[in-house]
Amino acid sequence: MKEYFWVGTYTEPILFGTGEVFQGKGKGIYLCVLEDEKIRVLEQTECRNPSFLCVDAGKKKVYAVNEMKEYKGAFGGGATQLSYAGGVLSPEREMGTGATDPCHIEIAPNGRFLSVANFASGAVTVFPLDEDGSITGRQLFQHEGSGIHPIRQRGPHAHATVFLEQENLMFVPDLGIDAVKAYRYEGSTVTPAPEFDFFVEPGSGPRSGVFSSDFQYFYLIHEIGSQVSCYANDHGKMTRIGLVDTLPEDVEKSTNICSDLHLTPDGRYLYASNRGHDSLCCYRVEADGTLTLLHRIPCGGRTPRNFAIDPTGKYLLVGNQDSDTIALFAIEADGNLTALGLTELGSPVCIRFFEP
Repeated sequence: MKEYFWVGTYTEPILFGTGEVFQGKGKGIYLCVLEDEKIRVLEQTECRNPSFLCVDAGKKKVYAVNEMKEYKGAFGGGATQLSYAGGVLSPEREMGTGATDPCHIEIAPNGRFLSVANFASGAVTVFPLDEDGSITGRQLFQHEGSGIHPIRQRGPHAHATVFLEQENLMFVPDLGIDAVKAYRYEGSTVTPAPEFDFFVEPGSGPRSGVFSSDFQYFYLIHEIGSQVSCYANDHGKMTRIGLVDTLPEDVEKSTNICSDLHLTPDGRYLYASNRGHDSLCCYRVEADGTLTLLHRIPCGGRTPRNFAIDPTGKYLLVGNQDSDTIALFAIEADGNLTALGLTELGSPVCIRFFEP
């Protein structure tokens, strides 16, 4: 069985929120295939710092952020719209995000707009889409505030957008202000919904989240705090019911920052990644939605920026940004991970499976 996925990379230098300047080694967006427990690179398309992607398989579109502080002579990063046929990407449209370092992009469940989280300046960009999936305009929402961490939380840092489709709500974890900001949408119109905002412990740095398949529970990863929190969802109102650490007790949190989390398709296990400790945590999802740590293993490289679970739930792929590899793991019936091998690819940042 063949499974296809796109990989976004860093292609040029970028100043991170940690103060580090990272030298990107990627060449753009890659098309890859997973077959017989091996990964092959099929195609590569040039694109500047396409650090995060989303895919509309029905309209055969790929949307990529261009994670930069200035793009095509204008303030802020960009968003690139591409179409694909036979695995070959063709750029169609580019538009500035109006804010710096866009790091996450997602298609709304109704297909009417793209949402972009801009990390450095802490803003959310909304791009309305027409019936063909083309970008038609731009709306910008600027977050305000700061946190207690003297380096990481000097200002807002929007990091992801997560949709609660039944309530027409969009949640945006903001690492810089220790808050998850809420927005309501109708068609392609998005408006703030502060009555659904919620906050985490000062200095935690919420980064990204995921809902259970039935939307009863929400899981939020804390980049600075190296923890995952569990929430019960009541029509968009969140009540925290659990909190688990991602690091062993003898490891200093200051040496690590968390990055990503995903549930298996059957909802039985949740995985989270550590950068610095360079590991993957596996948690069992209990009947009440809370998490129990089962094991923790090395991620197969350095700086697991992003990982993806394939649609069958049999494999987990890790983009190890600093070691220029994608690590492939088999997911066993008990949630354990078995390393299967490494594939070289420059500065992998985002992995997105899709149906061709």
